[in-house]
Amino acid sequence: MEGDNSTTPIEMRLSDVPGMPSPELELTYVTAIPMNGSTFTENQEVRIGLNVPQDCFVDLKRAYLKYKINNTGAAPVFLDPLVGGAAVIDNWRVIGGTGALLEEVIHYNTFYAAMTANKNIDVVSTIHHLYEGASKRPGKAEKVETGTADLTGVGLTSITNAESRMITHRPQSAFFNADRYMPLGFTQGLTYISMTLSQNTTAFMSNSGTNAATYTCSEFELHLPILKPGPEFASMFRSAMSSGVPIQIHSVGVQNTQQAIPASTTGENTLTFSTRKRSVKSLVNSLRLSTAVTSSLANSVSGFCNCDISEYNYSVGGMRIPAQRIKVNTDANGKDAGEILANQQLALGHFSSDLRGICSIDARHNADPVETYLILDEKTSKEGGKALFSLDLESYNAAFAGKNLAGQGLPLVFHAQTGSKGIQNQAAGAVLCDLYVIHDVVYVLDGMTGVITANS
Repeated sequence: MEGDNSTTPIEMRLSDVPGMPSPELELTYVTAIPMNGSTFTENQEVRIGLNVPQDCFVDLKRAYLKYKINNTGAAPVFLDPLVGGAAVIDNWRVIGGTGALLEEVIHYNTFYAAMTANKNIDVVSTIHHLYEGASKRPGKAEKVETGTADLTGVGLTSITNAESRMITHRPQSAFFNADRYMPLGFTQGLTYISMTLSQNTTAFMSNSGTNAATYTCSEFELHLPILKPGPEFASMFRSAMSSGVPIQIHSVGVQNTQQAIPASTTGENTLTFSTRKRSVKSLVNSLRLSTAVTSSLANSVSGFCNCDISEYNYSVGGMRIPAQRIKVNTDANGKDAGEILANQQLALGHFSSDLRGICSIDARHNADPVETYLILDEKTSKEGGKALFSLDLESYNAAFAGKNLAGQGLPLVFHAQTGSKGIQNQAAGAVLCDLYVIHDVVYVLDGMTGVITANS
């Protein structure tokens, strides 16, 4: 306005203040190969050292693993519908340069299947099919007891006898998904990954009447992006380490603890699991038929069953969570998978995203999503679904965002009301429960000794 001598105030936006410049890093790539052989078979260990040059960092989030699966049997074998050739990795460990255990995931293949089951079906049928050989129809229910007469017609990836398949796998690992670059070029000794391969009958599926599968794995390669800083920054980083200030790197890890639901049981089931983690973020419980785990005629890795559970909750630190049980309705007249799916999405941090999906939704092939997620008629179909019995434990009032189960001396208990329709209640036998406890972990690099450890 004319005659107005007022001045416009200058607003200070802290977000406009430029951040500190990052050091210049030179990117190179290193391919690591096994230290203990070249060809491996069932139940053998594969050791691959993380060969990082001195004074360098490694971007493990961009690392990937390659290997070849060779069918040495007399008949074709079929890869798992959700994880494909990753099913050959039974146990996964990361060992520090001084022998310290930095990470351990028992039944790694099933944990990877649990994570993959909550991805959009199009992602699994395209990207994961190219990477690992997942099914082109991952939402199709697979047999978990008696086998399928013709597995070629349900989209599974096959490896003909005497032929091979290359697998590319991005590790579902806390160490490989940490929040910062790993300063492995500043640590003492050689950090390595240790993979125990699955037995023949677990790794693959065969057509009905063929319960024999043998394989070898070869040509293992771990591709590592290496970041080399300039000599000034490397010297400054070593000075900071030698001053005694520990380098801390946060990530989210998982611990497997197991129990079993006995055969021919119905009604209230109470399973007690052992864990002493300090920051438990969520729980993911996968249920598999025990006999299916060691059968080539069954979906051994991702063949989840629901035991006709109608409601469940957990006792965490002596408290029932949630107080009102999570409801699951497997009755064909009132089927309901919404609440169990909501808790699964909450447990994985996906609840606020509409871009997430689940692999059981296969409507393009005239499959009812609820039917394929829960598998409502297990007694006759003998099929496995995608349902996981999960619980979110995220906390917002502590430095570590989760439930502290380290010092209370109280167990973790799964309470479930099982029914009579599930296959575990028939002659098929008991059900194995793999409870994956997802928790915070902090990797600490002691600057004085160069030793890296894991605190969780």
